Amino acid sequence: MNTTAIASRFGQPWYYPTLSPEHGVYVILVVSFLTGAAAAQQWSWATTLALICAYCSFQAEHPFSLQIKQRRSWKARLLVWLGIYGGIAVAIALWLLWHSPQPESLAAIYGAIFVATLIDGLSIWQRHQKSLGNELITFAAVCGTAPLTYVATTGTLSTTAIGLWLLNTLFFSSSIFTVKLRKVRTASVWGGCAFHAIGASLVALL
Repeated sequence: MNTTAIASRFGQPWYYPTLSPEHGVYVILVVSFLTGAAAAQQWSWATTLALICAYCSFQAEHPFSLQIKQRRSWKARLLVWLGIYGGIAVAIALWLLWHSPQPESLAAIYGAIFVATLIDGLSIWQRHQKSLGNELITFAAVCGTAPLTYVATTGTLSTTAIGLWLLNTLFFSSSIFTVKLRKVRTASVWGGCAFHAIGASLVALL
């Protein structure tokens, strides 16, 4: 039996990379990265490494979530690429932490993203990954690319970086309510109105 036949019967071979189908998240990640780099007003090797770290972290989430959905069935391909993507992301994150003049700022960002990953994994296990709370947390975690890039490049965490993270999160999270309005089961005008009212207040404060 050749490789193609095996793939058609048991799924793709383990050496085929997994790629997230969430195309919208690619846009969020790139925009967040560019806003963080623009705010830093410089580009260095650390800036490029921050992008690779964020990208690999995002790609690691895909096999991570699929493996959780498999419950007790372990899939070699998912575990292999979770290890590859996750290993690259962790290695770069530790390198940036080691060379950062303000490691506590990067550590705080890493901690927040780690907590968001745990919450996402628990939500997937409980089949609540499409809940409003989990989607807001997921969007906020991806938008964390902005302060990650800023701190990795400049070595410091400023209110500008925090503000960019908050603005990116508010902007991209608004699409959650638009999508839910299209479905009869999840349609709710009040949720969207409340979110945009809070968002407008936060923007005014910034």
